[in-house]
Amino acid sequence: MTGDYAPPADLAGRVSRVWWRSGDLPLALPQPAVDLLVFADGSLWLSGPETEARTGRLTAPLTGVRLRPGTCAGVLGIAADEVPLAGMPFPGSGLRDGLRALRAPARPADRAVGQVLRAIRADPGVPVSRHAAAAGVSERQLRRRFLVAAGLSPKAYARVVRLHRAVALARSSPVPDWAEIAVRSGFYDQPHMIAEFRRAVGTSCVRFFQAGGAGGQHPRRHVT
Repeated sequence: MTGDYAPPADLAGRVSRVWWRSGDLPLALPQPAVDLLVFADGSLWLSGPETEARTGRLTAPLTGVRLRPGTCAGVLGIAADEVPLAGMPFPGSGLRDGLRALRAPARPADRAVGQVLRAIRADPGVPVSRHAAAAGVSERQLRRRFLVAAGLSPKAYARVVRLHRAVALARSSPVPDWAEIAVRSGFYDQPHMIAEFRRAVGTSCVRFFQAGGAGGQHPRRHVT
């Protein structure tokens, strides 16, 4: 069972969604974001961003608060690239404590990283060198600052964004033209897209789409 909810209004700039999962994990794309996890016993954990989908079965319901890039470092004081995928404990107990921590005063946002994040989402096929030049920083400096904010390198982040873009385009098409979708999503060509899907979710984009893979549900209601 799954559920996705919009975050509290005052946290919308720091949290993209609050989700709930139980039982078998659904077929889904990886999420390039840090999650604050709330386990059934109330314990809180931070889990790092994904480049490959997770599979398995949950033995107890799990709630997650998906953080926007920059929130982990800017609000919680933990660089996103220091958060392992397997997770690390976080102080507090329960969702209320987690949301309270996310309401703490934030450090100034990294404007260059913010600019590049928006540029990657707009066109994930553009080389990182061009994003760095547009932001006025070197590729090396951008990578270091991007890792702190997002937990992934710009290239790895763009790779996951391309997967989500492809699924979104396929869902908006009555009959998906996969060759066109590949180009519009920033892949070199259709074989490149297929290879990246196999790497991330273990199957081709066509089979993932036909199986109803969850590329990220739209939030349905709010939590407080």
